[in-house]
Amino acid sequence: MIDRKEMIGLLEKYDSFLTDVVVAVLRMVEDSSVKVERKLIDFLKGKSFPVQIDTLIEYIGKLPQESIRDKVVESLWDLHSTFLDLVVFIGSEGSRQTVYMPLIRIMEKENHQNRAFAMASLCSFDFPEAVNTLAQKFGEFTSEMRWVTLVLLKKRWDDKFIPIFLKALDDKDPEVVRIAIIALRKATAISALGHIKNLLFHNSEVVVLTAIGALVELGDYQVASQLLDLFSRTSSAKVKATIVSAFGELKAPESIPFLENVLEHPDSRVRANAIISLKKKCEKEGSLPENIVQKIQALMDDSDHRVRADCIQALWTMGRAENLGEIEAMLVSENEQARSAGAYLCGKLKLFQMKKHLENLTADRSWSVRKMASLALLGLGDSGKAVLEHLMDHGTADQQIIAAYAFGLSDDQNAIDKLIAQSRSGSEMSDMATSLLLRLSKPASV
Repeated sequence: MIDRKEMIGLLEKYDSFLTDVVVAVLRMVEDSSVKVERKLIDFLKGKSFPVQIDTLIEYIGKLPQESIRDKVVESLWDLHSTFLDLVVFIGSEGSRQTVYMPLIRIMEKENHQNRAFAMASLCSFDFPEAVNTLAQKFGEFTSEMRWVTLVLLKKRWDDKFIPIFLKALDDKDPEVVRIAIIALRKATAISALGHIKNLLFHNSEVVVLTAIGALVELGDYQVASQLLDLFSRTSSAKVKATIVSAFGELKAPESIPFLENVLEHPDSRVRANAIISLKKKCEKEGSLPENIVQKIQALMDDSDHRVRADCIQALWTMGRAENLGEIEAMLVSENEQARSAGAYLCGKLKLFQMKKHLENLTADRSWSVRKMASLALLGLGDSGKAVLEHLMDHGTADQQIIAAYAFGLSDDQNAIDKLIAQSRSGSEMSDMATSLLLRLSKPASV
C-alpha cells in the first residue's frame, strides 16, 4: 500500500513534471505571444494556486496517516486541472500543439520517469495513441505510478478508459484496486458488476468497503444475499456497518427484517447505521411497522451519543418531534461528542430556535464542536449565514476563522480570501487557516 512518504513524493514528482513541461513550452513560445508567456511564468511562480506547493507539502507532512491519501488526491487534481486549464488557454491564444509536443516526446521514451504523467495528460485531451499505450503498458509501471495514473484519469472520466480500470481490478495493490472500483461507478458497462462482486470477499478491508459502495451505486439490487453472507462471515466492524448502510438503499425484501434485527447489534456504528437506513426506508415507503418504531424509540437511552442523535433524527422524520429538550441538553452537555451531535441535529432538522446556542458553540473549546456549529448555522440558510457573517467581522479569532471556513464551503469568495490572507500572514493563526483553506474543496472520495 502506498504510504505517507511515497504519496508526498508523488506530489513532488508531479509538480516537477509540470514544471519541466511548462519550461519546455516557454522555450518554444514566440516573442509576440506576450499573454501566453506571462501565463506560463505565473504558473511557474505558483500564482495559479491558492497555496504554494512547498507550503502544501509541509502541511500534508504533518497530517495523520489516515488523512494523507485524500489530501494528496485533492492536491494532484488541483495541479492537474490547473495544468489542463493552462493548455486550453494556450490553445485559445495560439496552438495546443506547443504543449502536446513535449508530452508526446516523453510518452515515446520507454524508460522516461514521467511517462505515466505524460500519458495521463494526453489521455485527458483524447489522444487515442496515449489511451492505447497506457492500456498496454499499465502493468509495467510501479504501483505508485499505477495509482497516480488512475487518480488523474478518474478525474477526467471517459468511457475509453474502461479497459484500463478493468485491468486495475486485478492489481496486487489494494489502493490501485480501490481507485479502479470508484472510477467504474461512472461506467455504463454492466461487465464491471461481475468483477466488482468478486471483490466482496477480497483480503483487503478497503477494497471490500469500496466494492459494497460501488455495487449499491451501480444499482445492483441482486447483491443482497451476498451482503448478508458477508455480514455473517466478516469480523470487520467497518464492513458490517457499511453493509447496514447499504441496506438502506437496496430494494430487497430482506432489507427491513435485517435492519430491525441489527438495531440490537453490540457495535454502536451498526446500530446507528441501522437507524438511518430505517429512516430512509420510512421516507421511501411512507411508514414503518410500529414495533420497529418502538425499537428505535428505545434506543433514545443508548449509551452512544451518535446513536441517540440518529434516533432523534429518524423519529423527527416519522413525525415524532417531541425531542427538543433532549437536543438542547446535548448542546450544553459537558461531553464533547454530545455537543457536536446536538449541533449536527440543529442544522439537519433546521432548528432555528437553537441559533443562539449554535453561535455560542462557535467559541467552544473543541475544534470539532466549533466546526459542527458553524456548519449547522450554514444549514439554517440566510439567518444562519447572517450570524456567521457577523462572526467573521466581530467574533474571536477562532470564530472568525471557523465562520470563514463555513462560508467558504458555500463558495463565498470573500471568506476564501480571508482564509488565504490569514494563511499567508505568518501569525499564530496561519497554520489553522491553511488547514481550513485546504479543506474547502469537496472531499476527494477516492
